[in-house]
Amino acid sequence: MGHKLLMVACSDADRWFVDRALAAGLDVRLLVCFEDVQHKMRAWHPERLLVVPAHKASVTEAVRTEGFEGALVCELEDPIRTALVVQAIRDANVPRVVVISRHPARTQLYTRSGAHDVLCADDREHLWSAFAHGMNVREPAS
Repeated sequence: MGHKLLMVACSDADRWFVDRALAAGLDVRLLVCFEDVQHKMRAWHPERLLVVPAHKASVTEAVRTEGFEGALVCELEDPIRTALVVQAIRDANVPRVVVISRHPARTQLYTRSGAHDVLCADDREHLWSAFAHGMNVREPAS
């Protein structure tokens, strides 16, 4: 198993990134701290969930305990919620925190919250390649 990766992915479109990370051999855990997405995450990969109450201290402690090598945060519907999650993950000393956003204007918000990088593009293949390159992830041969 490869790098231990924490992912925040809540929409059906985000699932593509989860599946891609698993296909690349990453040891993925999905952070679930909001009740409104818990049912969906349980349907995707119930064995890979890290369920934590939606309190900054709880999230930070749970993430720190797991010892993740990186985190990929797919932007949530609410940018403030996204920024708070990024801040909690960064406070947990995760060495590489990356946010995927469809809104380049939010880049500064996420970097101020602790993201090492914010990737903005419409092409998810491009986004994945940029993330994988930054994490030194080797893609499986097609």
